[in-house]
Amino acid sequence: MTPSTNGQTTASQEVVKPSFPKGLKIPASIISIVFHPFLMPVIGTWLIVYLHFYEFAGFDKKDFIQLYGTILTNTVILPFATVFLLSKLKFISNIGMPKNRDRIIPYIALMTFYFWAFLVFKKQPMAPDSIKGFMLGIFIASILGFLSNLKLRTSLHMIGMGCLIGILLFFSNNTYSMIPLMAVILASGLVATSRIIKGGHSSSEIYLGLLFGIVSQLLAFWIV
Repeated sequence: MTPSTNGQTTASQEVVKPSFPKGLKIPASIISIVFHPFLMPVIGTWLIVYLHFYEFAGFDKKDFIQLYGTILTNTVILPFATVFLLSKLKFISNIGMPKNRDRIIPYIALMTFYFWAFLVFKKQPMAPDSIKGFMLGIFIASILGFLSNLKLRTSLHMIGMGCLIGILLFFSNNTYSMIPLMAVILASGLVATSRIIKGGHSSSEIYLGLLFGIVSQLLAFWIV
């Protein structure tokens, strides 16, 4: 409680944020870039190919080029280009999208790109269900992120990490998935810490993003 100017006591509205040494800002920024949410679909696709290699037994070099080309175009190139263009046209504050309203148009673009990628793989008979489920999960996660953005600034980084954990949990019956799962969980902790150090999110927005990613993937694989 703090005294007001008229002598009455009022509850303080100021939220005290944790402080960190300035030296941690640089490694936190590097981690945030390395594990950028736009890169998670590519990493997730590589994990699926690595863990479920037998599903891709019939793939030749051309098929893999098409697979990664579709993922790169719809989940990396187009989203980055959209955010960059929006920042140049002043539709958003900057490419970091610090405000909730900055994320409205990018979220809509992401949902469009992710759904299109899912449709592309859905219409390809030889595309494994694991890839279809993964892309559907990313699309569902983007919807949840968009809806939560109306009230909260849910961490996109943690949604991406949650998606990776989700697919690895689905593959947890595969012995080869245990080490990658532990590595991704560790990486998720580092990403969560880096986002808090940079002051981009509250702990609740971090946890919510992680939950959205995990639940979306498990739901998508159940649907597919």
